[in-house]
Amino acid sequence: MTTLVAMLLGVCSYESKGQIETMYSLYRFNPQIVTPAHVGSSEVSDITVINRRQWVGFEGAPTTFAASLNQKWGENKGIGVIALMDQAGPIKMTNISADFAYHVALNDKWTMSGGIRGGLANLAIEWSAIRLTHGGDDNFQEDISSGLKFNTGWGLRFSKGDGLFLSVSQPRVLKYDFGTASGAYKDVDYYYTMVGTKVRLGSQVTLYPSALFRIATDVPLSYDININSRIRERFDLGLSYRKSDSYGIRLGFQATKNLYAGYVYELPISAISKVTTQTHEIALRFTFKKKESVETK
Repeated sequence: MTTLVAMLLGVCSYESKGQIETMYSLYRFNPQIVTPAHVGSSEVSDITVINRRQWVGFEGAPTTFAASLNQKWGENKGIGVIALMDQAGPIKMTNISADFAYHVALNDKWTMSGGIRGGLANLAIEWSAIRLTHGGDDNFQEDISSGLKFNTGWGLRFSKGDGLFLSVSQPRVLKYDFGTASGAYKDVDYYYTMVGTKVRLGSQVTLYPSALFRIATDVPLSYDININSRIRERFDLGLSYRKSDSYGIRLGFQATKNLYAGYVYELPISAISKVTTQTHEIALRFTFKKKESVETK
C-alpha cells in the first residue's frame, strides 16, 4: 500500500502501476475476503471482525477494518456480506459487497464450490492531507475520488472433506478509475490462489499448513506460507512468512463454544524494518448454527 503512495506521486511524469489490494494475514481464518466461494461451505455460519494495524509507529501506515457475515443457506448454498475499510497514507478504500456460492459434490470425497460477488466500492486520494517540503504544487491541492462504483468478483474452490482444498479467485474484477485525474496511473487487478490441508498428530494436536499466492500482470509474485497448530481443539499457535516482507506468529483461543479470538504479530524484514518493527492484527469470530426443527407428538 505504501508503495502505491510513492507511485501515485509520480503519475504526472510517467506511467505507473500500483496495488491497492488489502493485505492481511488471517486469510485462512476468514477466507471469505479472498474468495466468495467460501460462503456456506461449512455447517455453521459466522460473523467475523478483523482489525489490522500495519507498521505501528510509522506515519501514514496502513490500517484495515473488515467485517463479514457468512450464512449457510439450504443444503448446498451460501450467502454473505463484507464491509471493508482500508487506509494507507492519503489513500482510502471503502467497499461493501454481497456474496453467493453454490456447492456441488463431485463424488463421495470432493466438492466444488463456485461463488460470485457484487457490491459498491470507492477509492479516494486525499492529496490535501500530504505535508509537502515545497508547497504550491497544483497536483496536490485537490482531493480526488473514483466515486461510488459497482464492482464484482468470482471464486472457485475444490475441497476434500474439511481438509485438503484449493481455491482460485479474483475478488475485484473492475479497476478503479479517476477519470481525467487518473493521469498515467494504471490500476492492477489481482488473482489469488490458496491451498491448504489438515494433518492430525494424535488426538490432541492438528496442523493446518497453507499458502496464498497473489498474481498480477507486470507485478512480482507475492505469497504467504503459514502453518498453524490447534491444541486440544481450544488453543492455536502458528508461524507465517510473507515473501521478502515479514515473519509472523499467530495465537488463537476458543473462548466459548461460539466465540473465537485470534491475534497475529508480524516482524517486518523489508526496508521498512528500519523505521518500524511491528504489525498487529486481531480478529473475533462468532459462530452460530441454524436450529433444527423438533417434531413433537
